[in-house]
Amino acid sequence: MFIPDGIIALTTDFQADSFYVAEMKVAAHMISREAKLVDVTHSIAPQNIAQASWVLLRAVEAFPPGTVHVVVVDPGVGTARKIVAAVAHGQVIIAPHNGLLDVVAARYQVEDVFEISNQVYFGERWSSTFHGRDIMAPVAAHLVRGVPLESLGDRLDVPLITQEKAASILASFEGNEIHGQFVYVDSFGNGVTNIFARDIPEDWNPQSIHIEVAGHVISGLVSTYGEREPGALVALFGSSGQLEISIAQGDAAQKYGIRPGMPVKIGCDFM
Repeated sequence: MFIPDGIIALTTDFQADSFYVAEMKVAAHMISREAKLVDVTHSIAPQNIAQASWVLLRAVEAFPPGTVHVVVVDPGVGTARKIVAAVAHGQVIIAPHNGLLDVVAARYQVEDVFEISNQVYFGERWSSTFHGRDIMAPVAAHLVRGVPLESLGDRLDVPLITQEKAASILASFEGNEIHGQFVYVDSFGNGVTNIFARDIPEDWNPQSIHIEVAGHVISGLVSTYGEREPGALVALFGSSGQLEISIAQGDAAQKYGIRPGMPVKIGCDFM
């Protein structure tokens, strides 16, 4: 169930100094002066849907129930692709139906999905290349004001993601090993994976775990970067709960060529 609490969270690939961000905020503000606009990030790599989908998962886990997320990474803007409003984890996500919702849908039950088609809730301006300003931000502002989701358009009965696709997004347990991959690189050069702390069996000793990545083997998990000397390659579960491969006081992605899609394998040496 979704009950708006006034927050509109913005995630885009516009980049931080783009005037497009301000235009979206103004479009929402003109409809809902009481809305609290929060920037998740505007530094998604241009048109990088996969990166945005993982950042969105982290945002959904960080924000309170009642938040409306507006996610604009939209290579197909102006085409026949749908714009949807999906309810998950007590929040609404407004986004193009282009894969941005796949990771959230793989992790959480999507309670409802509506196609956004009712032009009553669109903005006053209109263009075929800026639906973030003209459709998504205005619709988010109307939701903050209490407009029911059912008013936005038809309910979609087809699941956002198939079980097979969901399985391919998450890490898998094969034999005595966990197989995953890097999903994005953060601003510090840490490689973030699709392996979560809860994927690790309870009987695995963190010090007996070994991680194979980029032709290297890391022995044991650490809790903080400071547990290793500067320049050491380390593995730890970061603040998102996802396994990160890092260099203490360094850039792991640059040194080891870490990029999304590269495999990561975890095993455990039982004594």
